Amino acid sequence: MLPSEDNSLLGCLRPRHTPSDQEARVIDINTGTADRKFKGNYVSTTKYNIVTYFPKALFEQYRRVANIYFTLVAALSTTSLSPVRPVTAFLPLILVLGISMLKELIEDIKRYRADREVNSRLVECYEVGTCKLVRKAWRHVKVGEVVKVQKDGFFPADILLLSTSSNDGICYVETINLDGESNLKIKKALDVTKKLDEGELASFKAQVQCEQPNASLYTFTGNLLLGPPVMGNDLTLPLTPASIVLRGCSLRNTGFIMGAVIFAGHETKVMKNASLPPSKRSRIERQMDILILFMFTLLFILCIIGAVVLAVWTKSQGRSMWYLRPENTERAYDAAHPVIVGVYSFITSFMLYSYLIPISLYVSLEMVKVFQSMVFINADRHMYHAASDTPALARTSNLNEELGMVNTILSDKTGTLTRNIMEFFKCSIGGISYGQGATESERANSRRLGQPLDAVQAPEADKWKQASFNFYDKRLLGGAWMSQQDPELIKQFCRILAVCHTAIPDGPDEPDAIKYEAESPDESALVVAAKVMGFFCYKRTSTAVYVREGMPGQQQDVEFEILNILEFDSTRKRMSTIVRSPEGKIILFCKGADTVIYERLDHSNKANMLMKDSTRQHMEEFGAAGLRTLCLSYAQLDEQVYDAWQLKYFEAKTCLTGRDEKLAEVSELIERNLILVGCTAIEDKLQEGVPECIEHLANAGIRIWILTGDKQETAINIGFACSLLRNDMRQYIISANVAELKEVEAHILSKAHEDGDNALIIDGKALSHGLAADLRAHLLSVGGRCAAVVCCRVSPKQKAQVTALVKSRGDTTLGIGDGANDVGMIMEAHIGVGISGQEGMQAVMSSDFAVAQFRYLETLLLVHGRWSYLRIARMVGYFLYKNLFFGLTIFLYNAFCFFSGQVIYNDFYMSLYNVLFTVLPPMIVGIFDQDVSKDLSLRYPGLYQAGPKNLCFSYRSVAYWLANAFMHAGMLFTMVILGTRSTQVDRKSGRTYTHWEVGSIMFTAAVFTVHLQLAAMLTYWTPLHHVGIYLGCGIWLLYLCIYGSFPISWSLDIYHILRAVLAPLPSFWLIIILIPVTCVLPSFMLQQIARHITPDDKTIIAEVQQKICKGEMAKPRLHSALAGVDSARRLSRQQSKRLSINSGFVPDSSPGASSFFSPQRMEQEANETFEVLFSAQRNPVIAGLDAEIARNPFRHRTRSSSFHLSPRAQDQRPPLLGQTGPEEGVYQIAAHPGGQATSAEQQAVWNWGFSGAPKWSALPSLTEPTA
Repeated sequence: MLPSEDNSLLGCLRPRHTPSDQEARVIDINTGTADRKFKGNYVSTTKYNIVTYFPKALFEQYRRVANIYFTLVAALSTTSLSPVRPVTAFLPLILVLGISMLKELIEDIKRYRADREVNSRLVECYEVGTCKLVRKAWRHVKVGEVVKVQKDGFFPADILLLSTSSNDGICYVETINLDGESNLKIKKALDVTKKLDEGELASFKAQVQCEQPNASLYTFTGNLLLGPPVMGNDLTLPLTPASIVLRGCSLRNTGFIMGAVIFAGHETKVMKNASLPPSKRSRIERQMDILILFMFTLLFILCIIGAVVLAVWTKSQGRSMWYLRPENTERAYDAAHPVIVGVYSFITSFMLYSYLIPISLYVSLEMVKVFQSMVFINADRHMYHAASDTPALARTSNLNEELGMVNTILSDKTGTLTRNIMEFFKCSIGGISYGQGATESERANSRRLGQPLDAVQAPEADKWKQASFNFYDKRLLGGAWMSQQDPELIKQFCRILAVCHTAIPDGPDEPDAIKYEAESPDESALVVAAKVMGFFCYKRTSTAVYVREGMPGQQQDVEFEILNILEFDSTRKRMSTIVRSPEGKIILFCKGADTVIYERLDHSNKANMLMKDSTRQHMEEFGAAGLRTLCLSYAQLDEQVYDAWQLKYFEAKTCLTGRDEKLAEVSELIERNLILVGCTAIEDKLQEGVPECIEHLANAGIRIWILTGDKQETAINIGFACSLLRNDMRQYIISANVAELKEVEAHILSKAHEDGDNALIIDGKALSHGLAADLRAHLLSVGGRCAAVVCCRVSPKQKAQVTALVKSRGDTTLGIGDGANDVGMIMEAHIGVGISGQEGMQAVMSSDFAVAQFRYLETLLLVHGRWSYLRIARMVGYFLYKNLFFGLTIFLYNAFCFFSGQVIYNDFYMSLYNVLFTVLPPMIVGIFDQDVSKDLSLRYPGLYQAGPKNLCFSYRSVAYWLANAFMHAGMLFTMVILGTRSTQVDRKSGRTYTHWEVGSIMFTAAVFTVHLQLAAMLTYWTPLHHVGIYLGCGIWLLYLCIYGSFPISWSLDIYHILRAVLAPLPSFWLIIILIPVTCVLPSFMLQQIARHITPDDKTIIAEVQQKICKGEMAKPRLHSALAGVDSARRLSRQQSKRLSINSGFVPDSSPGASSFFSPQRMEQEANETFEVLFSAQRNPVIAGLDAEIARNPFRHRTRSSSFHLSPRAQDQRPPLLGQTGPEEGVYQIAAHPGGQATSAEQQAVWNWGFSGAPKWSALPSLTEPTA
């Protein structure tokens, strides 16, 4: 029974009753009037047009403060106070701005061409009144028009589906251009319009009242109002996303569709999503802002110093310095007005010292990052997934170096750590557990404990196995369930699986040929399980589900009339289907998470409560085995109760404002007093290489948080299976309430001195309390002291909140996921990584980087991330050095001339210094530099810690570059002035060096010095490094030769200065060789002394690489450090005793149940050999290098590294157990039979501390209990 349009409940649809910002959109269909009120379908994604390009693109460039500064300097160069010619000030500025603006123009032209192609596509439209089909370009389609889209055609706008070529009103839509998902989606027309044909279209008139245009791809709220011409009376029908097809999608496997345009052009959902993701900047970029500000501050200080000194000097002795007076003293120098002289000097210096600011830094950096992304990351074959033909993809180049600075990874579980390929594995019905075999997670854990499980099943199990079904129990299969203790309950269980879903059968109605189009792999697996057990869902319409019940030969087709579907969402954590059964009863089938189902059970039913206890136990067992569980339940409804509820449901379903909230409230009224039937258990296997990847990331010192919607036991077991959790960890499990969170914090702090890591497991309810303002700091404190954190039953919103919380601690975060529910976390993290998995491409489209498998994260971070960080840090540091060095030589000469504004260099020299003579070498460093090879970067993940600790771009390292610049500038200036002073004569004519000759010599020495400094810094050479350095010096000499050959009217004082003046002078060649070597030698010697006396880990591994290259050592296999300790590790794990089970505890969710807090201590290994071996595999010194250490007497001294190659820099791990060999110094791992050591067998420990000399200490007896 449906209310009429005049019913008062429809008042919520009238726009006049809604706030202006939530006003309903009213569209007249097939009347020709709607297009007057709404935008057209023309789409433009360009940033500029012919008129706006130049001013708008120029404005974009001037968002950089450095460009504003250089424009001001160029403008001042046109005044008489300028020490340089205007052309030399404008030339580099125009060059930098031109390159950037040209890049913008090329990208915008590409967008314009793509827009033109799309807007010119053709589609068939029906003329109003005549129903004549006409072909229109997409840009001419209007809101309210009815269009016809043929098979394989694209939808030109967001369209309300009216009818299709199929009698049941169904069509198949491919959304790969929208969200990247390749699987087909099924859309359904409303029952009242699904048979609408062209003959009826002339009289068809309707009105759509819906939400305003928005960016949500998966939601739609609206109503369709049909009048008497279509129906016998007025009718209002709710519209859902199932009847809306979106622009950009394509029609598949369907002849045609007819639909009405509701959103067009920039109001379509795909265009609403076209906005750029939030802008992210790397940590180095943010530091660069501070450093550029420092350089500006230094520039002003130098200008002020010069102005003050000149003003004071002018006041005291200015009248005697007649040679400083120009012809017009009012413009530049008037000894009678020293203050004005100082002001003029400040302006002159402001232009003269502009070379302190690296004008080409941003452009060079952008080019380097693009090259790193496109050539190295995107083309890395080691991150190419052949099965899905998916390479790695850097969707932005702004964050390459940020990949090398990650402290914390926040990861989804399903589809990210696991394959998201679900298989029905076990179940519990009526308190009885069914299903045989061990899960992959159980087998992995047993192998780790040294007790491998036999994976072989009964031979007859194979005949039942198929896609999404890996279940075997002869009590249920083949119709055997009918002879069980309670066959009616088992029948109800299978009916829930077969009916309570939204999957649509596709293909022939044969069990072996049919496929199910489901919203999730879980749902598909449950429907397949029902099919194998004899409840075959072979057909579905919008009003019924058809099930073939029974085994072959005993089958009968039954129909379940669908009355209502209460859909699943992350808040409800359940879905319900209300049906009329073949027996004529109204039944509510409900499936969902145990926590929400248990809260809604009929607690007055004793049998129900007894079954609840046994089902809870089975779910804990399934969860401990790593299985995903769902509870199944039902309730039989009274007709009158249902009719009264249906009115409330229809009222909520047809209301435009707050529809979801009202539907949730109404659903609560009917989903109560449920009868528990049982639960299902589905296996989602780990992706290949996940345990190894997580272990190596942890060895690199990266904390890992898993944020999953699974229950606690499942999440914990997966944590053990993927090596995130270990037996030597203390587990702190917090459920339901976090009143004791402060106690956990205090407990962890009290145990901080003890060995072993902490692991925190917290569920969604406790997390919601922990994210409250008063407990956020405590949750952050606890999480920050844990090597691993697992958050269970987490909603998508909580994932983003947890990410923001970790960011607030100052950590560099990486969020990784594969589904739409991970988008918030991915966008909130400093770096978002999307996995192109079974759930489509929503996560990838919101990410900064995309990979096909979680294991590729190891290469992305430990290799590309670390290299990019090292390269960018060195490049930026070198840029600052060479600019400060060059600017200081100008300052020193100006000071030498009493800050009179005299320049030592030709102005073209200065203009081209940054953009030509020294631009290539730093770019080559930024692209190709590396310290150790890829294999060794993966072999020794502890090297990665240099990034999170920012050792290569710390203020200390930047200060080193700046100190070098000051020292080199001072040394170069002093030696050049002394070497070319007026008493030095080195030519046949007897003339001394002229001003411009000295400037050319000094500039040549400066160019050679910065290139030599770069060469001294490098530890990795390629032919391109040689080319870059030699070419930089060669370009300068070639320029000097060519420019000097120009007519004297052009070259002025530089005429033939190299060929005829400087080149014949032996002193010139001596100076440009001796001065750079003298400048660079002190820092180079200090660097080499540090490398030999106090080497850091990077230096040691670089030496390993050199030995490998020379053939003195064998090339290590990746991850081979684990191979030698596997057997001993299994032995030690066998002897570990646990104080508590892995699965923790799920608190009673019944009314009045108390909260639960359980800090659990995973007892450390009874055999300390495990900890010894755990350290041994991560020791940075391998046998070949130990021999070198033994031979080199300097190697035993204090290490300077602030980190070492242990897996977690924060851990205080037990040191390496063993003894050095008599001569070679090779560590001998001690593995005692049974894990026991006698008291006389105390072992010595070589402890590589964070700083300080190696220490020798003794371990306690291995039989002594641990803390």
